[in-house]
Amino acid sequence: MVIAISSPLYFAGGRLARLIPFETERNWVGERAFGIDTAPGTRTDPALEAYLQALTDRPLRKWTCHPACACVRMLWINPCLTPFASLGGHIAVTRGLYERLQSENALALVLAHEIAHIRARDPIAGIGGSATTLLALTLLTGNAGSLSTAFATVVQRGYSRQAETLADGHAIAAVKKLYGHAGGGASVFETFAAYHTEHGGEAPSLLSTHPLDAERIERLRQAAADWDPVRQPLRPLALPMPPLSKAQPAAACRVRAGACPVQRL
Repeated sequence: MVIAISSPLYFAGGRLARLIPFETERNWVGERAFGIDTAPGTRTDPALEAYLQALTDRPLRKWTCHPACACVRMLWINPCLTPFASLGGHIAVTRGLYERLQSENALALVLAHEIAHIRARDPIAGIGGSATTLLALTLLTGNAGSLSTAFATVVQRGYSRQAETLADGHAIAAVKKLYGHAGGGASVFETFAAYHTEHGGEAPSLLSTHPLDAERIERLRQAAADWDPVRQPLRPLALPMPPLSKAQPAAACRVRAGACPVQRL
């Protein structure tokens, strides 16, 4: 019963949130990136930031102009693995992932995926859906920490998986337009699969906000079935990983957990 109530509430809240003009969202957020610690030391050198921004702008020009794509801002988070999109057009690229990427093609896939979330207004839809569902269930049960809220979270994860699948499709289309093929893209999710294996494995599909790694790897491999690595070699990353500074400790992740719903890769 709770899931039956939660599903339309989350969907309706997300639809209403998407109706908020992007310019309003952008003005509300400003230069702040919700969920990200922007203290000194979280940013990287200007050359790498310019490279990330230029690579981000390239997929944007391949798509139909959309207000939500007019102000993608690159941020640098150290040393987390998973990049994400947040409110106001912010995209966080992580040192942990960058140093594991094997090509610029893989980096472009990551960026195009996060741009797709911004273009679809997924970050603000996640906030609207969660807020509507939790408010209604709190009024219904009188307890925000009740089992009802846990069931509502399962519903939210299902919608998140749908958003991730759509973003994957847009990213594949973008890199194909950019490079003429989708080669190298599977390595992104192979990296995540290896990371999840090292840390106890990924959650079951029902409990995960994302499609399973194996599903995404297979989808990328099928998308790259016509890729000829000899005739179409992967592009190397244009800039190497900058060395860590004293202000960038390797042991700390600067993403504030729970600060704001974001759309992760």
